[in-house]
Amino acid sequence: MSTADSSAKYPRAIVHVDGDAFFASCEITKNPKLRGKPVVVGGMRGIAVALTYEAKALGVVRGMPVHEIRKLCPQAVILPGDYDLYGIYARRMYAIVGRYTPLVEEYSIDECFADVSSGQVTADSGQPEEIARKIKYDLETELGISFSVGLATTKVLAKVASKHRKPSGLVCIPTGTEEEYLTNTGVGKIWGIGRATAEALYREKVTTAQEFVSKPERWITENFAKPHLMLWYELRGISVYDVHVGGGDIQKSVAATRTFRPPTKERAVIWAQLSKNIEEVCRRAREKGITGSYAYCFLKSQEFQYLRFEVPLTRHTNTPIEIAELVRPAYERAFRRGVEYRATGITLSNIRPEEIEQQDLFGTSRNLGELFSTIDKIDHKYGGNTIHLGSSMGAYGAHHTRPFALPFLGDVV
Repeated sequence: MSTADSSAKYPRAIVHVDGDAFFASCEITKNPKLRGKPVVVGGMRGIAVALTYEAKALGVVRGMPVHEIRKLCPQAVILPGDYDLYGIYARRMYAIVGRYTPLVEEYSIDECFADVSSGQVTADSGQPEEIARKIKYDLETELGISFSVGLATTKVLAKVASKHRKPSGLVCIPTGTEEEYLTNTGVGKIWGIGRATAEALYREKVTTAQEFVSKPERWITENFAKPHLMLWYELRGISVYDVHVGGGDIQKSVAATRTFRPPTKERAVIWAQLSKNIEEVCRRAREKGITGSYAYCFLKSQEFQYLRFEVPLTRHTNTPIEIAELVRPAYERAFRRGVEYRATGITLSNIRPEEIEQQDLFGTSRNLGELFSTIDKIDHKYGGNTIHLGSSMGAYGAHHTRPFALPFLGDVV
């Protein structure tokens, strides 16, 4: 393919690299005897964080409690997780992709973007489709892990491509072929469209990505904010989102913990303390302009024993209403009667900047974002916790007389 032909097919060439079952695959490289077995990572946290395709085939899903996995799949190999190892493999992944272009975005621990457009790649790297093949070959040969690789003219389309043929797929979407892939992609599978948004789109008779991009631009601008229009452009092959070089400077997690007195065995009071920490961790995340998709929580007993549980979130977020709604059932399962607790804490992880994937096409997340932005301003003016969740009410003593609380999960305030 000549340079002119390449530029016509890929006026901008973006590669997306996605490690298949990354954490579990890293464990298999450490212990090859696990190859072909249903491997589940997350034993230390009591919930499935990652799993092999063999485990998925047996009905195991991410977020499933370990005790349920043992019942469903007794032969499963459940591992605690070696996050230092995963970080090493992630850095190797970034370095291998970086051989072909300096424009590499370290998007998360198991995926990255790279701009391999003409003029951006290193000498003798080749044309975009050739580079994508080389990247995939080098990654799998040197790391012993399979990767799904997508090449397209935008970041969002590159994500569509990498998901299209998992695991170990290589899919290229040159200009003019987008419809073929978008027609076969459910709208709920698009990067940036969560479950609630997908359900709302279904009600509008929009079930595929192609049906979404077929909507007129005016329909987008009249109903949604600018980020939604940007998503529409990206899916149509018009690049609006840059590849941000690096990513190592992005904070990896944000946490909030609190020791309370006196210690208590009361379920509602302990939940109120954890709810207050959820609000605080979200406030810190909003302050830094970041979001997370995993919540790692703990309860600490008076004997300094820790009870930990992990909650995968449905999308990247920094709003406490969403996180508390998902954490509450996990808290109820984890809570032990008769134990006296003295502290709670939460760490929000898998951090990303506030970008397009945080938006909800039908305004739910935007409205929540605007709500909590306003609350942050009120707290800044009148003092912290001027407005808080009703579920956090029990964490405030009699001295707390602030009048505003947001109702949550049926709490009466």
